[in-house]
Amino acid sequence: MASQPRAPITERKTRLDGSVAEFACEALAVEPGRRAVLRYLVDREWPIAGTALRVPVGTVTIGHFWSDRPYNVYHWVVDGRTLAYYCNVAADTVISADAVRYLDLAVDVLLRPSGAIEILDEEELPPDLAPAHRLVIAKALEALISSPRTLLREVESATRDALAR
Repeated sequence: MASQPRAPITERKTRLDGSVAEFACEALAVEPGRRAVLRYLVDREWPIAGTALRVPVGTVTIGHFWSDRPYNVYHWVVDGRTLAYYCNVAADTVISADAVRYLDLAVDVLLRPSGAIEILDEEELPPDLAPAHRLVIAKALEALISSPRTLLREVESATRDALAR
């Protein structure tokens, strides 16, 4: 994977309602058109709706993005230890040297180091959601829930590699 340590890169999330959120990140590793590993430092406490989890200020977020997967994964690290893994179900992920763009399909999956799995935000899906998007959500949930340990080992390894650069 081509490396671009500490280069600025933008994460651009478009929600189903058309609203956009952008995050200024650091590119730890980027392979345009394929995958990216980004670093973002949490600047305010973030309570995770529907859970008791609160992501504290200063949490290091290592975002893992793939152009060929229906999700991305945020690996939250506090004081060198994993707090949790937060997976956005996503479509149309485009990875370039200066940005990662995707459509956030609302549903999220929280994976805890203990092995607990929580599916979040399904109630946010609009009733008129396109069947193609419903299929992407189903495929993502199947992948995330059927073999989370394999994914988490991959994410842990990629996080270690990216932070070691």
